[in-house]
Amino acid sequence: MDNRISRFYRGAALKLRIRPPALALTLLVAASARGEEAPEPPVTPRAPAAEADDDGPPPRRFEGVVGVLASWGSSHHGRGGPDASLEPGFYLRWGRLTVSNAGAFATRRADDVTRGLGLDLTSGSRLRTHLSLRYDRGRDDDEPALEGLGDVRATVRARLGASWRLDDGWRLSGGWSPDLLGRGGGSFVDLGLSRERPLAPRTRWNASLRLTAADRRYMQSYYGIDEQQAAASGYPVYSPGAGLRDLQGVLGLRHQLSEDWVALAGVSLRRLLGPAADGPSVTGKTGWSLGFGLGRRF
Repeated sequence: MDNRISRFYRGAALKLRIRPPALALTLLVAASARGEEAPEPPVTPRAPAAEADDDGPPPRRFEGVVGVLASWGSSHHGRGGPDASLEPGFYLRWGRLTVSNAGAFATRRADDVTRGLGLDLTSGSRLRTHLSLRYDRGRDDDEPALEGLGDVRATVRARLGASWRLDDGWRLSGGWSPDLLGRGGGSFVDLGLSRERPLAPRTRWNASLRLTAADRRYMQSYYGIDEQQAAASGYPVYSPGAGLRDLQGVLGLRHQLSEDWVALAGVSLRRLLGPAADGPSVTGKTGWSLGFGLGRRF
């Protein structure tokens, strides 16, 4: 059985070497298909990595990780109970190009993974910059607290980001994410601080904090209430300005089951701040999520 699986992955990798850019464009819509309001998944530890080669070039021009991710958590707009999800997770790299639907999977710990189609602009031993595109499906009004508010239109969102690797496992990162199609999504910026350290020979822990702020247009689309929405929903009119959106903390573990297989687990807490926390449709300012994953590197 294991030999058949190995032959399958080798065959898939051989085919993908032929036209990786075309593959990445095909997977862009699939990658990160969740709305912008969904918090980042809590499973942030990176997949199998060569401990002594974090900053070196990838061992192969094409490589990747595939697996499955499960999550269970609460919503800021409330469905009456936690939501559960199960979805495939993948990360593919061809040279400087990457495509992924989750930040949990990466072939090296030094990789700065964002959902969607990404391009490494610079890859120094300390400073890394990247540009990515992802499909943002917006927001549906299918939760009880959002009834009558209408949908936020889907769009394509870019992210220009950078990360600075500090000593002793610390990393400082930030990015700017605008709505490229001008569909009311606005833009937001994020600033994060994280640390990853070994816990045991085959286990590492990761902790991070991320602060996000958004412009007026974003806040109005996701948290504001105009006169028409107020009449349909019963909420008062609310016109938020630009400001802080949320603070998210993540604690995760990664355990290497073997050279190729990895198991992931994590917990995430997200606290709405500023104009977002004051939105009339918000039923809970603090959200939580538990995540688990299993991946195989090839």
